Amino acid sequence: MSSGALRPQESYCACAGCAIDVQGPLHNRSARRAGRANTVIVRAGPVEIDEDDLIQGKDRHKWYEAKFCAEDQPEWNIGRFVASRQVSPEYRAVTVECEVSRERIPLRAAYKAAGQRASLRINSGVERNCTVASPPFPESINYGPLFKVRGDLFAHEIKTPREPISVKAELTVLVTRKEAPEVYGMGNDDVVEVGPFVGTGLDLRSSPLMAMYSCPTVVIFVSGRAIATCMSLLESTSDVPNLSLEFRRDVRVYYKAPNAASITFKDRFEEWEKLGPLKVFTTTSSFQDAFDDDDSLTYDPATTGAVILTGGDAEAEKEALEVCRDAEITKILTDSVEQAPLVFLSSNPFKEWMTGKVARPPTRSSRGTPSAEPQPDSDSMPVAV
Repeated sequence: MSSGALRPQESYCACAGCAIDVQGPLHNRSARRAGRANTVIVRAGPVEIDEDDLIQGKDRHKWYEAKFCAEDQPEWNIGRFVASRQVSPEYRAVTVECEVSRERIPLRAAYKAAGQRASLRINSGVERNCTVASPPFPESINYGPLFKVRGDLFAHEIKTPREPISVKAELTVLVTRKEAPEVYGMGNDDVVEVGPFVGTGLDLRSSPLMAMYSCPTVVIFVSGRAIATCMSLLESTSDVPNLSLEFRRDVRVYYKAPNAASITFKDRFEEWEKLGPLKVFTTTSSFQDAFDDDDSLTYDPATTGAVILTGGDAEAEKEALEVCRDAEITKILTDSVEQAPLVFLSSNPFKEWMTGKVARPPTRSSRGTPSAEPQPDSDSMPVAV
């Protein structure tokens, strides 16, 4: 071999995990300039994970998860019996003291809107869903807990672990002896537990009645146990969904009861009328008679809304709808239709991507006919590391 010729040599990578064979001239830069292709063969070895290295830990993603307050708290909390009074021959108003702190009660289990039902359990017995008469708890009572969960500090404070702040509030429910005998007969010696509130409440957010200036007149038809829902709606504060009574022109409440003795919460009527231009009319016959006998109401059907609260009584709801139809009132809100469930954010929005179960959009196999693409397995799904 002449002295001017270069002998092909083999060079190996010094990496412990793989071996790279490079065949070709030693001067790779000159080879690329000459347009010569090099052949690179990569053989990957097993990846070793150092258990002591926190960066390689399998739970590393949890460092970046958003931790929502009270998610690790128990669903049921111990309450305290406060009072019980007979408001009609059939119904009894029972008041308990319950926990409402945002550090102890997650938002998904809290009392957020009128129309939700309370879950009560007496002496570890059967769970009872009761109609709530109290308005939703205002956000102002959670100022301290919300300030703390944000991580805010006052000027004189330092970052030290602190116990969750407890906030108590009174909750009044309307019950009957037949439907909830344990709650109906509850006393000071009984242990009461309050669980997550049931339902989503009245659909006020998507209702045209929320536009108080385009719907200045509101008529409310109430019967049966729904007088408790009416009470919680009328007494709701401005920081929760409410009717904004002080900005309305006319508000009427037509309350139908079987007889005069069955009228519930009659001692609250005067307080309700002080909240705005509101008047309460009671009847023992029908909604139509109460509406026709009200000579003080002047309304425009286009700017009038109706709220129908019957507590699940289909006949009473049908009767109220007929009154609205005869009066040409089309903006109607009923307690039989609750608002859409709230969508809560996930603490880790990348969890599906990290596990390899990424939801893919459907593909169209033909014109106007979408077909879902099969979901790949986690083994075949490429995951970046």
